[in-house]
Amino acid sequence: MSGGALIPSGEYDDVNNDGYVSGAVSVTSVAIEAKVGASKLAGREWITITNKGPKTLYYGPAGVTTTSGDFLYKDQFVSLNHGELIAVFLVCAGADTATAIVQESA
Repeated sequence: MSGGALIPSGEYDDVNNDGYVSGAVSVTSVAIEAKVGASKLAGREWITITNKGPKTLYYGPAGVTTTSGDFLYKDQFVSLNHGELIAVFLVCAGADTATAIVQESA
């Protein structure tokens, strides 16, 4: 590599090598942060959210609502290049409940 920093053997700066977690969260009309476990994955570089249904869920920043968030119908997913400093929240309409699979990688 010419003119750049040396990368230790076996490590690449353009791939995630530090961690990968996946888990299910229940989403109701009270917005929750999309994360696996009690806190976001340290060094997170991306997050994927899949709506396993049965109802539509909405995602967005803190304070997200069903009118301000973007939607995911059953079996749709979104991948976001958001680090651990960016929080993503999930919410459902009214009495609806959906299950989201959240995956994070660092």
